[in-house]
Amino acid sequence: MQRYWQILMRGQWQLTGPWLALVCLALLVKVVGVAFGGWSALVGLGLLSLCLPLSVTRWRFNRSFWLIWSLQLVLGLIWLPFGWGGYTATLQAGLTLSAPLQNAIFTTRYQWGPTVGVIWGLLWLSSFKWLPSTWQQFKQPTSWRRWWLAGWHQSFWQVVWQLIKLLRWLGCWVISALIGVGLTFGIERLNPMIGQLTSWLVLAGLLWELLVLLLAGLATAIQRPTNSKRPAWLVSGLLLLVSLVFAGWWLSGTVTTAPAIIAHRGVDGHNGVQNTTSALRRTVKATHPAAVEMDIQPTLDKHWVVMHDPTLSHLSQRRGPVRDYRIQQLIGLPLWENGERGQLSTFKQYLRAARQLHQPLLVEIKAVGPAADLMAPFGQAYAQPLRRAGSQVHSLDYAVVTRLKQHDPQLRVGYITPFNLTSFSANAADFYSLQALTLTREQLAAATRQRKPVYVWTPDGKLAQQRLAVLGVDGIITNQPGQLRRLMTRTRQVYTVQLINWLFNLL
Repeated sequence: MQRYWQILMRGQWQLTGPWLALVCLALLVKVVGVAFGGWSALVGLGLLSLCLPLSVTRWRFNRSFWLIWSLQLVLGLIWLPFGWGGYTATLQAGLTLSAPLQNAIFTTRYQWGPTVGVIWGLLWLSSFKWLPSTWQQFKQPTSWRRWWLAGWHQSFWQVVWQLIKLLRWLGCWVISALIGVGLTFGIERLNPMIGQLTSWLVLAGLLWELLVLLLAGLATAIQRPTNSKRPAWLVSGLLLLVSLVFAGWWLSGTVTTAPAIIAHRGVDGHNGVQNTTSALRRTVKATHPAAVEMDIQPTLDKHWVVMHDPTLSHLSQRRGPVRDYRIQQLIGLPLWENGERGQLSTFKQYLRAARQLHQPLLVEIKAVGPAADLMAPFGQAYAQPLRRAGSQVHSLDYAVVTRLKQHDPQLRVGYITPFNLTSFSANAADFYSLQALTLTREQLAAATRQRKPVYVWTPDGKLAQQRLAVLGVDGIITNQPGQLRRLMTRTRQVYTVQLINWLFNLL
């Protein structure tokens, strides 16, 4: 740690010239991505991408500039899934694709996903060989050919070993972050107001520390001499002031109200077989959720049964997909899960049980078989009872969303996304059900600008539930509704959790 502190102190001397302006621009782009998104975020990222090439070429748009800019773009795209320190989310906030186009990508992900994943994995591993030659180009730009040849002859394992040695400095920063989170946790537990102030100071300090490390590395890479007449403490102090402003903005988005609790598949932990009326009754009695999320899909004779998996083999002794059976073959089918026993229900049976319990539902229409083509008869049979009960419907298939809304504009219908590709343009959905694992503050803000609620699925851990609550989601779909209710009803340490959210944002 002593060596790490020396590096930080030496890094302050590199904070001269345009570096402070670069930091301000980078943090401003992050704020713009959350507050506005769209073209403003893309313009900000475009300006940010010019800074490093212009620093290398001493602010000239020459051949070397385009070489460095192109190398930066190629490596940036290959490393895009790793988050860019949170700026991948800013890029997503700037891109706006139509819901039908995203739906086409989502519904075919199992066809193209494995191939794309393998190709990207190979490109990512190969890119390690070209990292030293890229670093060399930052110091002294030459040509694409020399960059390529240097990387081609580079030893892969030598690069990996060098990266491992560099990771020790990142490890030191992680230790600092853990100490800061622990300090905030302890103080907020004793006094929430002082805990809020502590979280602000800790976040600003961690940001300052991270920026000094990164900027010191960049300045060293492009071999810029330290010739500023400003004392290092002054520039470092200005950087700390900027960090304090950013930290205050980030923490100002902390939400203290509790989200709606939605029981996923109608269970509370392992209290019964998912999507059965017996589990529904136990869960409602024990947890009183705002809604119970459950799944339905069509049978061969175009009726609806309550089942999540497309096949029966996971919960029963039957084989094959649900859509190959008639409803009379499935009513009352014995189901087993987690040592519990239940029976397969029709949607009418489940709806009747929920009505007796005065329990609103969040009905997922599974994107299987002819589901989208059955929305007119489904709407005729169920839209009015669902509306009267305060229930809602959502689906992974955007065609289901649009056709159901066309049939009954008053029924609340949402769109589920299995991963968050980009922000949505105007669409028929009344709300979004987004995957908790990939949810970003930018996407939550984009939905808020559209005045559409956001439900997230399916965080079951305590930390994940608390993180999403303080981000401001409208509802949490979870297999642990009882645990979530206990978390939301006791005194929560919201600023400690929001500090953790910032750390997750970097990934």
